[in-house]
Amino acid sequence: MGHEANQIADFTIDWPVIKTASASEPVDEIGLQLHLKPYQKPHPPIGVAGVSPKSDTLVLAGERGWIPLSINLVSTSTLKTHWEAVEEGARKTGLRPDHSTWRIAREVFVAETTAEARHEALEGVLARDFEQYFLPLLSKMGMPGLLKVDSDMPDAEVTSSYLGDHIWIVGSPDEVAQKLR
Repeated sequence: MGHEANQIADFTIDWPVIKTASASEPVDEIGLQLHLKPYQKPHPPIGVAGVSPKSDTLVLAGERGWIPLSINLVSTSTLKTHWEAVEEGARKTGLRPDHSTWRIAREVFVAETTAEARHEALEGVLARDFEQYFLPLLSKMGMPGLLKVDSDMPDAEVTSSYLGDHIWIVGSPDEVAQKLR
């Protein structure tokens, strides 16, 4: 199993323990105490994020009726498999997934014109964060493929310019609105 699947297995095993654990009532004088059992009934909504194609985490979300989340680092081809994973999980338990609960994270950069937005995205903080943090991190973790539309493309071609074209949503207000639809 991959890294994500191992984490899911641990989470799945630990979930009943977390779900049934309880702590004593808070001490009002200090207002500080660990609570493993939520006061809200039913419990607050639970959301889990998927990373890999056909994410096991999102299968679990579908099984349990949790809110599915897709992280900002995945290509559109991977993103398409995320909802399929939620549906697969829901089928296992007879639940009906609600597409409107799916949350998709994306970098969105809007400026007056598309040219201005692209320039600012590629010359500013957005590109810097990816070049100096996310790309090296994904490379070190052996996961640069997350960002690739085509899995056969060389890692060196995953640049800020590529991200601006394929992963980020960058443009004028009208163009960004169109891309989000």
